[in-house]
Amino acid sequence: MLKKQSFFKIVLSLAVCISFLAACSQNQEGGSGKSGNDNNADVVKIWHWMTDRQAAFETLAKKYFDQTGVKVVFETYAPTDVYKNKITAAASGKLLPDIFNPIADKRELASYINAGYIADLTDAMNDGWKDVFFEKSLTQNMFTDNNEWNVKPGIYGVPLDVSTLMIYYNKDLFTKAGLDPEKPPKTWAEFIEAGKKLKAAGIQPFVCGFGEAWLIGSFAASYQWSLFGKEGIIDTIKGKIPYTDKRWLEIFNLFKEMKDNKMFASGIVTMVNKDAERTFAIGKAAMALNGSWGVNVYKSMNPSLNYGLMYPPELPDAKYPLLVFGGDGSSLFVNEMSPRKEKAIAFLKWFTQKEQQVFLAKETLNIPSNKDAAQDLPDILKKFSESVNRTFDTLPVLEAWQVTNYINLNLQSVVIGEKTPEQAIAEIQGEKERQTKK
Repeated sequence: MLKKQSFFKIVLSLAVCISFLAACSQNQEGGSGKSGNDNNADVVKIWHWMTDRQAAFETLAKKYFDQTGVKVVFETYAPTDVYKNKITAAASGKLLPDIFNPIADKRELASYINAGYIADLTDAMNDGWKDVFFEKSLTQNMFTDNNEWNVKPGIYGVPLDVSTLMIYYNKDLFTKAGLDPEKPPKTWAEFIEAGKKLKAAGIQPFVCGFGEAWLIGSFAASYQWSLFGKEGIIDTIKGKIPYTDKRWLEIFNLFKEMKDNKMFASGIVTMVNKDAERTFAIGKAAMALNGSWGVNVYKSMNPSLNYGLMYPPELPDAKYPLLVFGGDGSSLFVNEMSPRKEKAIAFLKWFTQKEQQVFLAKETLNIPSNKDAAQDLPDILKKFSESVNRTFDTLPVLEAWQVTNYINLNLQSVVIGEKTPEQAIAEIQGEKERQTKK
């Protein structure tokens, strides 16, 4: 009789094979052209999920063909879960395209690299190419010495754009509540006071897609960086600082304070970000935590929306600067096994130069990864580009995903009043101890 583990591996392999065959038999939503990697030496194939950028990508591909004679084909597969499954299946069959993105965290990205699916671009970057990028956009796809996944130190991804999370605020709703639309709150006390005034004026203060756990976790992480600093976060991951530390209690109490003052939009912990974006765009909430991509989203939803940007409010007792989630936005990786690897690298080098990046920024309203191209952005995007220098640093270690999941779920529980902050951090510490013993 097969052991459970062996049986599981067989079932997983069959599922991947079936998924891959299905992906090859028909194009997914938004897909174009053939699937997989072929032997056509003249065509560089790129798989991506960014449906809103396909037209701009195709324009640049035509320009590149006119200049070099090398044909580049962008194929879109959406939504992202369909795309990610397609990448997983193609990797299993060694049929990845020339350029792709596995949409993975650093741990999973390391597994792709160690399996030989992603090329090391360090040598190519060292000819001056890496100098065109925002440093933070590169570090997301870099591995340093003695990393926990045993990946050879180097640069493995090419950033197309950068993104950060900030708080958008509706200037018209601020005015209606008697708040100065040109002076958004900077401190936590001012933030809570603004929420009270908005609520008194019949305006919902705050919305975000907290149903997507990473968003509520990212908001909390700004305060983790502010109270613990980088070394404190690393020590927490290593188990030297418990999650019952009073600073974690303070972080969870911030969410309780927002709940107690009725700042959260109804149903916020089950709300996906697209619904939160729509709520803010139609003026049903005064503030929204969202990424730089929101500039394009809000333009499409409500071109006349009058809004500004603010950083998450700072704490009076914080020892470290308040940072925000972000850095790398969308990146592309070169298939190490591709017979067109050098052509793929040459295209990405061209694709990320200033002229092409300026075009992409204007067409898609995303912050370019090329720092020189970010100089001529509209004011709202320029503010986002300036915030790149205030994003989280890359850590040499990662918390166990089970612990991270507990943090995010317990934050949601505090928001809806299911748990107290004290109960929440005690449960997280318990999960940390369970994972440490494994």
